[in-house]
Amino acid sequence: MKTPVEMLEIIAADICESTSLLEVIYRINELPPEADHAIACLIRSMQKTNETAYGYIEQLSSKGGE
Repeated sequence: MKTPVEMLEIIAADICESTSLLEVIYRINELPPEADHAIACLIRSMQKTNETAYGYIEQLSSKGGE
């Protein structure tokens, strides 16, 4: 099992990746199909990050936050 610090590092990396993608979206002046695709990727990424975070929270809760 991962330590709490390792878990947080994984979440932080996921958020950083999503932030980079969001920056690309903001640089686009118009919304061509590429932007739509990037937005969809961002949404999927953030959903996965959310699921991962809740999974870790559940693990930590059941272990008493060890």
